[in-house]
Amino acid sequence: MTRFLKSTLLWQFTGGFVIGAIGLFALHPALADTPAPDAPTHVVSQK
Repeated sequence: MTRFLKSTLLWQFTGGFVIGAIGLFALHPALADTPAPDAPTHVVSQK
């Protein structure tokens, strides 16, 4: 187990995961859940 914890594979995976998580939060648009102003709205017609 200690050999696995000291392995470069684990640290490279952990580093990539951390960099990916930071990139996900940093590059995610703040207003991603609101539609763009020129986007068509979804209209449900009731018959």
